[in-house]
Amino acid sequence: MGSNDIGSKELFTQSLYAQSAPVGPKSKENMSMAPKSLPATSAPNANSSFPRNPALSPATTPSRGSEISKKTHDDNKRDGKEKEEKTMGDRGREKERQQETTQQATENSILGKTPESGDKKKKKKRRTRITSAGSCSVAEEKTSNAQEQEDFPTLEKKLREFNFYHGFLPREDLQSTLQNPGDYLLRVSEIVVDETKVKREVILSLIPVLAEGKDEEEKKKVRNVVIKRVSNMFYCEQTRPFDSITELITYYTKHTGACTSATFQLKNPILLQPWEFQHSDVTVGKVLGEGAFGKVCSGTLKLKDGSVVEVAIKMTKVSAFLSKLKIREMMNEARFIRNFNHKNVVRLYGVAHDEQPLYILLELVKGGSLQDHMKKAKANGTTVTIAERIKFCVGAGRGIDYLHQNHFIHRDIAARNCLLHEDVVKITDFGLSRTGPCYKLRTTCKLPVKWLAPETLSTLTFTYATDVYSWGVTCYEVFADGAEPFESISNAVVKADVLSSKFLQMPSNTPEAIKKYLNHFIFVEAARRASMSMAVGEFDRMAVMSENGTLEGGGAKQKLLKVFKKRHEKQSKGE
Repeated sequence: MGSNDIGSKELFTQSLYAQSAPVGPKSKENMSMAPKSLPATSAPNANSSFPRNPALSPATTPSRGSEISKKTHDDNKRDGKEKEEKTMGDRGREKERQQETTQQATENSILGKTPESGDKKKKKKRRTRITSAGSCSVAEEKTSNAQEQEDFPTLEKKLREFNFYHGFLPREDLQSTLQNPGDYLLRVSEIVVDETKVKREVILSLIPVLAEGKDEEEKKKVRNVVIKRVSNMFYCEQTRPFDSITELITYYTKHTGACTSATFQLKNPILLQPWEFQHSDVTVGKVLGEGAFGKVCSGTLKLKDGSVVEVAIKMTKVSAFLSKLKIREMMNEARFIRNFNHKNVVRLYGVAHDEQPLYILLELVKGGSLQDHMKKAKANGTTVTIAERIKFCVGAGRGIDYLHQNHFIHRDIAARNCLLHEDVVKITDFGLSRTGPCYKLRTTCKLPVKWLAPETLSTLTFTYATDVYSWGVTCYEVFADGAEPFESISNAVVKADVLSSKFLQMPSNTPEAIKKYLNHFIFVEAARRASMSMAVGEFDRMAVMSENGTLEGGGAKQKLLKVFKKRHEKQSKGE
């Protein structure tokens, strides 16, 4: 739970502390206070362990009669004081009740409520018990929480009725969604309890109207206020429970509330963004592919303008333990590509995250992956010309160049992550993508070693240049009919070879000019490696030459190599 969590735990903890205060004769505190409660002039019992007052000698010890008279006088005095305190206490409690009644009447007037009926008074008593008395036990709270989790699907249906409910929208998307003081939305967050169980909380995300902070950016920081549920009551502040979330929202649109170091008021509900959809907008079709943690299905999507398009639906199928992690990964992928618009990059229509499983809604590319296309062509005896192969490489390169121009590193370029639509290559699978120009892994994880640049293997660093190296390996796959690079060689050996500058050797059917280019400008150390835009430009020229039959002409490879070097020198100098 975040630091902005406003919950009932403190309330119940305070109650338990109050109930556990030492009482009775066995209490250590009461024992230490016993001597002080004795009258200063009273004679201690002969059997008492308390020391006698040295000022009281036998000659000055009071008589039995005077002792009784004194005791009666003290008792009467004490009784009178107790009666007076009781009367004052009754008057104080009556005054508090009158103040509560006046306050409630004022709130009812503001909210337009009528006086409470008998049933509502019972709810009032229950409400008072929750917020003021704090008499619920930990066991009762756990039982209540368990019941609330069982009832969450019912609550979820009610939440979807709000046009400012954003489902499982993660924290990472809040700062771009909420902009100004008073902006707010509702969402749901999951807390992992164990490998089979998660706890869901309703979150009121907002920008406060008044906040502490060093600067405006700090003051406009998004707060996430948990809407707590206890005994079918909802509250953000313990002293203000409501019968429904609707009542809670209505109240805070008219009044201010308190959260961590800030004051909030709900002024501007943020509706669903153009890329946010509901499950009811999606029709799921047949399964196109399936893995350990998810699957991809075909289907249709009803757009905001009412039109219907075919889509590929990417969804998770994970355990409770991995659920939040996979949601974050999928939303991360969607966040990167939601504004992309390029013919060589798969289009994202949006995300349906109002319930689980989450749907990533992508452009449906019916041609399958570039890797599968090349394998099938070989298996079926279909000829793929050199010019076509070069165009596939160019298409992938243009998509990567577009990502780099928009300051993104893909980190997983391979033929399996290139899709074909009518011979147009489209880059896909942005699950590992990061904002550029550089990203360094802090922890080791499973990586596609055979596609990685030497600097990534040695330092776990990813850059635009490492994407270019991976694109070179993808070119190998295209000319090798979809075969895996370094086939039948272990990852450990590949890593050692690449770090020793023993790079991938292109298949024999690759034009010599392309071999030369890859060996001199791609499969090299990062400082000498061509940019993606440079490489695409050269491959584009070679595609034209291949179509004209001049790529393999006499001395072409030597002339091209000189031209390559000259052009690269000019581009490097910015000429």
